[in-house]
Parts: sequence; C-alpha cells; structure tokens
Amino acid sequence: MNRFFDSVLLVQLGSPREAAPAAVEDYLLSFLGDPHTLGNPPPFWNALLKHGIAPRRSKASAKKYAAMVQAFEGSGMPLDFYTRRFAEGVARECKAEFPVFYAYQHGCSPSIQDAFTEIASRNLKSLLVVPLYPQYSGATSGAVMAQVQKVATAFPEIKVSFEPSFGSRHYWAVHIGRKIKEQWNEPTHIVVSWHGVQKKRILQGDPYQKECEQSFALIKDVLGTTVPMIQSYQSRFGFVKWLSPSTRKVLRGLGKQKARVLVVCPAFTADNLETLYEADVELREVFERSGGLDFKRVPCLNDDVTWVRDFSSALLRKV
Repeated sequence: MNRFFDSVLLVQLGSPREAAPAAVEDYLLSFLGDPHTLGNPPPFWNALLKHGIAPRRSKASAKKYAAMVQAFEGSGMPLDFYTRRFAEGVARECKAEFPVFYAYQHGCSPSIQDAFTEIASRNLKSLLVVPLYPQYSGATSGAVMAQVQKVATAFPEIKVSFEPSFGSRHYWAVHIGRKIKEQWNEPTHIVVSWHGVQKKRILQGDPYQKECEQSFALIKDVLGTTVPMIQSYQSRFGFVKWLSPSTRKVLRGLGKQKARVLVVCPAFTADNLETLYEADVELREVFERSGGLDFKRVPCLNDDVTWVRDFSSALLRKV
C-alpha cells in the first residue's frame, strides 16, 4: 500500500496563552487580524482593531476566559488541553505508520511554523494537513490552508496536501449521535447550534451552510427521524447579516414554551469559550430567563477514546 503522505498535521484554531488582558489582546489581534476571519475587511480595519477593538474587548473577554478556566478546575485553556490530548491519542494510534503533529492558528503554541520546523528536522517529505473543523468555510479551514501554504514556502522540500472537512463522514456523525443519545430524554428538544458565519460568505459561494445542513441530515439519520431537532447559528460579531436563525432567538422561543433543551455544538471538535461560556453561561441564561425548564449541553468530542480511535482509523485508511 503506497501512502501519499508520511506525516500528519492537525490544526486547531487556538486560544489566548492565558486568561489575562494582554494575552487576550494578542490573540484578538492575530485572530481578527486574519483577513479570512471576517472576509476581506475594509482597509482601515487593522488600525481600528489595533487601537480600538482589541484593547477594548480584551478586558471583557479576559474575564470570560478566567471564568471558563476556573470552571475547568485550573487545567489551563480547555481548547489547548483537549486538542493536545486528542493529538497525542491519534499519534499513539498511528505511531506504527506515521508521526502525527498538531498546531494552532492563533495564540497558544505550537504554531504552524513550529510544527513545520519540527517536521523538517525529521526529514519528512509529504504532509497531510487536517484542519480540526468538521465543516469547511473560508473563515476556518480556508484560513488554515492559507496559513499553511504561506509557511510552507520556506520548506519547499515538504509536499503538502489537505483534508478540508470531515463533517460528511459517517464515522463523525455516529460519534456526535452517540454523545447526544447519552444525554437525551423525551420530550427534550435538541438544538444543533452551528458556529455562525456572515451571510455574505454564503452568497459568495462559501459551502459552509450547505455542509452544516449535510451534517445535520447525517446526525438526524443516526438518531432517527422521530427526534425533534432544530438547527441554528451562534457567535455573531459586528452588525452585518449572519446565518439564521440565531441560537439566542431559538432558545428564547423555546424558553417561552416552557421547554426542555439539549444543545449540541458539532462545529467544534474541542470545548472552548464558545461552548463552555457562550453556550453554558450566556445561552443558558437567555433560555432560563425566557421561562425554559431545563438546559443541558452535549460536550464536544474532545479526547473521547472511541472518537480518537475512529478518527485515527480514517487517517490510516487513506492511501
């Protein structure tokens, strides 16, 4: 069997190095300064970000990160914790076939540059890059591909290929369904909350919404068609139109119906600020203030042992 790669790089978004305003500001400057994040922002954006938005938002965001880290019982940034454990698990599963590395786009280490330096030092020549975003968007997997290609120019001896998404794979949907089944009880509504993107991206041809809908159909098929499921989008930023319906609006409506909800956020492979604070704190508050009776959220796949095994198996089957 001739494999077309001799190493794998798993790339995750990243998070601030610590829950301090200075670290959060550095992270925001990197994340929001990437033109892929907001989709070709206006020329004055970087100046506005550097002198206004990042310094102002960093203090409020640092408080959220600090609350999240405290609730996480002092194990550091959850995204970093779970991504590292996931990557280490995949590396153990694939050890006999090829080495597995991981890197972050923004904030914490190792960076994509760090990973390439390590890969080159081992004299590896063909690299498969897997962004840890189940659904493709130019804002996420597209940004990874652009960053990798930029770094790779300094390493011409390394041939790079990409796995752009895996949210249409049955093995992924099975694990999302399994996690839901572990917590779902009738007559609870299941709210599938995707990370939002700007509507203009979709109008310009970004496949993210279509891939989310395909993933939603797969999850429904795994669970069975009788399970009541609603899909929505969270994490809006700015004043432009984003994909709808918003998760806040959906939860507010269900709260008014005195409903019970189970929220799942399958656009994320590891728990992070958007799940552990935005969902667990802010969205829960919206739901309960509207009259909702019970709010639960399904944890991300994180470093789940069977998820690690099946993800690794999918890599091993690639030839």
